[in-house]
Amino acid sequence: MPHELDDLQKRRRFEICSGLLLRHQNDPFIERIVTCDETWILYDNRRRSAQWLDKDEAPKQFAKPKWTQRQTMVTVWGSTAGIIHYNFLKSGETINADKYCLELTEMQGKLTRKCPALVHRRGPLLLHDNARPHVSQTLPPPPYSPDVSPTDDPLFKHLDTFIKDTIFDNQTAAENAFIGFIDTKSLGLFRDGIHRLVSRWQKCLGWDGNYFD
Repeated sequence: MPHELDDLQKRRRFEICSGLLLRHQNDPFIERIVTCDETWILYDNRRRSAQWLDKDEAPKQFAKPKWTQRQTMVTVWGSTAGIIHYNFLKSGETINADKYCLELTEMQGKLTRKCPALVHRRGPLLLHDNARPHVSQTLPPPPYSPDVSPTDDPLFKHLDTFIKDTIFDNQTAAENAFIGFIDTKSLGLFRDGIHRLVSRWQKCLGWDGNYFD
């Protein structure tokens, strides 16, 4: 978890989860959710080995490569139908308003081909921490809430396991590894995470807005 929540943050989490549950009870919308998240893929994923030290012996220090030289970011969009769209950022590139809108447009086109009924009937509902209300119908995400994220568990945890102890020479190698990871996974990764949202919202209320995982 990112940090200890203060009273205002707990209250905000409680209010948003309560509102989402009430809305879902009156008009179930889980199947309409489209969510997006991003993660860094490190070029060097080796886990540091434990050091055997004599009493009072200082641990050995190892130089680390510059952070910006050994990572690439990937954005992933998905729904209960599975992964819809993913994209890799180039070195030094950031997600600004223009980039976000371009990603949203590309995702919308793929979603229309994959789930035309969802797009043409009631429309998808976007659940994303960085969503901009003027470009899509959105659901308010509870702040500071990785415990109610539909993608952190299990998608990115599975990815971390998949690339454990792997070293990538360049961005292309990292991208190919991610594509290989996606090809080995079932469509249920996003579906399971999204379907767990209701129980996670309920847990948040039961814990009075505190973290529960």
